[in-house]
Amino acid sequence: MLRKRPFLAALSLVVIGLLFGATLVTGFGSWKGMNIAFGASNPSLGGSLPDIPNSSTLADLNGAYVAIAKAVQPTIVQINVKTAPKQVAQNENPFEHFFGGDGGGFQFNIPQQKPTPEEGIGSGVIITSDGYILTNNHVVKDAAKKGGITVQMTDKRVFDAHVVGTDPTTDLAVIKIDATDLPVAALGNSDDLQVGQLVFAVGNPLGLESTVTQGIVSSLHRPLNIFDQKETGNYSIANFIQTDAAINPGNSGGGLFDIKGEVVGINSAIASGTGYFAGYGFAVPINMAKEVAMDLIKTGKVNRGYIGVQIAPIDQITAQALGLNKPEGVRIDEVQPGGAGEAAGLKQNDVILSVNGESTDEPNELQSMIAMHHAGDHVTLKIWRNGQEMDKTVTLKPREDIADNGSNDNSDNSDMSENYNESTATLNNIGLSVRTVNSDDKDKFGVSNGVVITDVQPASEASDRYLPTNSVITQAAHQKVESAGQFEKIISDNKGKAIGLTIVDSKGNSHFFAIKVPSE
Repeated sequence: MLRKRPFLAALSLVVIGLLFGATLVTGFGSWKGMNIAFGASNPSLGGSLPDIPNSSTLADLNGAYVAIAKAVQPTIVQINVKTAPKQVAQNENPFEHFFGGDGGGFQFNIPQQKPTPEEGIGSGVIITSDGYILTNNHVVKDAAKKGGITVQMTDKRVFDAHVVGTDPTTDLAVIKIDATDLPVAALGNSDDLQVGQLVFAVGNPLGLESTVTQGIVSSLHRPLNIFDQKETGNYSIANFIQTDAAINPGNSGGGLFDIKGEVVGINSAIASGTGYFAGYGFAVPINMAKEVAMDLIKTGKVNRGYIGVQIAPIDQITAQALGLNKPEGVRIDEVQPGGAGEAAGLKQNDVILSVNGESTDEPNELQSMIAMHHAGDHVTLKIWRNGQEMDKTVTLKPREDIADNGSNDNSDNSDMSENYNESTATLNNIGLSVRTVNSDDKDKFGVSNGVVITDVQPASEASDRYLPTNSVITQAAHQKVESAGQFEKIISDNKGKAIGLTIVDSKGNSHFFAIKVPSE
């Protein structure tokens, strides 16, 4: 019996070893040594190709995208900008951003901080082989004068750059590097763009070099209020291409390309609540950018021509008030004294229907059309006035020749009806209360006649048309307004019609408003 015990023990060890070996093979079959020991072959990874129809078409499309990216990436550069040092206020608490206004209850002794420069990254498009680069004004406008701008190519070469010129009204700029034989981007025709067209945004978003994103043209002629009014003097040209190709900080100044590899826009802005891509990006049309770039390269500034008018859009009610069959064109809200428009005989409430035969329906679109011309150029405007079309030839002037302000009394539309003596009136049908102007009002507003708007009722026709209180109605339905009673009569006589009102604000500026008088 004593001898059986070693035999049984040995047999038990053999059985346990076999079981353990099987476990290793099934549980850890990828271990090469165990596979070899038990005769297992190398596993086969992956499966067969899926059955995808038109795979050759997709392959061709994929190949086209790759080809476009390879072709255009070398023409886009990364622009590194250092701003001039800014002094940090001595009493500024850096912990305030982390702990709240009083440092979270902690007391800190903060030494005076030295002025430090800030750094930023943007993009640019090479437009000549000898180093002219197109970008955004907001990318380079604050660059330090010495050593503030460096440009990195896709091949990692780095060059110092200087600003040739900037144009804040379009947010465009040209910089220059000392180089030769550079790859130059092909510049397309943005007038041919259509909504739905494939486009590619190329730039350096978030510091990620030479990034390509793809999308479509989502809209055209988008107005955007992204300009610094101190730079533009309250005049900006906002006629953007909208795209859903991903654009992020750092893309500014890069190219928006079409499927031919041509630049059709200069990426400039995004619409986002977070500061990062949220589905919409915007680019300056390349046709505008080409005109600006040529002027900046030649003279360092833009020789842009101006009509010298303030303009406004036309909706259905305004169209009816002006006698148009449908909303079309752009209305002249004010003709500036000394401007090209005044010299050409343009008048307040004229409607500009076309420029050199090309129709226009939006103020920013009209601005872009005129901005393609220089001071001294002649343009032919088709005008709608008092139910008739006419042509006016305007010789554009530079902006500095245009008076800063002024009003047009439009005295040729002075047909008067009977002068009623009532000094106040409340017109509930349009939601407006008025009183006849007195001598103080005439001095304050610079008018000789009219009624002061004293109240605008909420949710009324007057409120919906944004009629301003504390302003003066000088004309209504082409009639000179002399009293509150007479104005009430004009409104009563035009029930069911859309009429125009000329209103002077507290600064003495004259504006046109259209209002629909209810039938009852």
